[in-house]
Amino acid sequence: MRIALASVWVVIVAGGIIQAANGLQTDLLSLRSGLEAFPAWSIGIIMAGYYVGYSSGPIISPHIIRRLGHVTTVGLTVAVAALIIVLHGLIVTPVAWTLLRALDGVALSCTYVALESWINERAENRVRGRVFSLYMVLQMTGMTAAQGLLTLGDPKTMSLFVLSAAIFVASAVPIVSMKGDAPHHAPPEPFGLIGLFRASPLGAIATVLAGVSWSVFFTFGPVYAQREGFDVNGVALFMAVAMATGAVLQFPLGWLSDAVGRRAALGLLCAAGLLASLFGIWTESESMTMKVVASALAGGLIFPLYGLSVAKTNDAIQPQMRIAAAAGLVLLFGLGSIAGPLITGWAVTLFGSVGFFATLACVTAASVAATLFTR
Repeated sequence: MRIALASVWVVIVAGGIIQAANGLQTDLLSLRSGLEAFPAWSIGIIMAGYYVGYSSGPIISPHIIRRLGHVTTVGLTVAVAALIIVLHGLIVTPVAWTLLRALDGVALSCTYVALESWINERAENRVRGRVFSLYMVLQMTGMTAAQGLLTLGDPKTMSLFVLSAAIFVASAVPIVSMKGDAPHHAPPEPFGLIGLFRASPLGAIATVLAGVSWSVFFTFGPVYAQREGFDVNGVALFMAVAMATGAVLQFPLGWLSDAVGRRAALGLLCAAGLLASLFGIWTESESMTMKVVASALAGGLIFPLYGLSVAKTNDAIQPQMRIAAAAGLVLLFGLGSIAGPLITGWAVTLFGSVGFFATLACVTAASVAATLFTR
């Protein structure tokens, strides 16, 4: 464990900083969309645009990394992400935001392929669950910090857009310091999606569903809180407790999956997430405090799903194919994430804000079924 962490801890830290910037921009765009009175279906399309771009990253990232290397790829793509979030603040229309979100998705997807292939190359099977869980803990920590950053400016001004851009740029600093220790070869083409499903049906399906549930929470969590009467500080709290509990539970669940097996851990996690989502539906007529509790429970039980899904899939992949599998898993996650905001936008349009937790309940129910009927 110590040897694996020694070679990737800077990568893990950089990933956390990137997620702080990404979390801030996602919340900011959701809030600003509400302030601009964009309809729920329009918000869904805007947010889905990011994941359309995100899904193309694993396809083009091997070529970029092969040409530029891991370090330069991360530096370049986070710089592009910084420019794009500034442009969001300057051009405020649904069409422009959809296009910009798609470009942002391409850039950050390439970033994550570089980071995660780096980690998977250095971590062995026996410690992968714990190492990747630590990576996810830092991701959750970054996103939790983003909720506090959301309160530092006015969503109607450029201040938070510029702050998000600055954090993106800062995230490249620790990676540059690792230039001599970066992998010396690029990830190959993504592992074929059919191959991923054959190697680990449960891992592949759970990765897709993790993408759906993550994107639902990220894109419509702020919208839900805003429609339920939370102010900016309240929205930040609603999202922060979800990220914080996700971070707290990530490593214990990674340890549990190493100890009792991935399938058992995934089954317990998904069943608990379903109960938390149903509790969220019940809180529709309850106090804001109960809604915050529902957010904490749902976030804590939904956000660790991706880390366990990745570990489950990598257990069935030959070592020489793990870098390619990392790109394939990012692609699967991105494809699932496209559906999240589209479905939730439709659900919120038809049923009101309760459609947020109802969508999460449907996704977690599908995850439970996957653990029961696939290996």
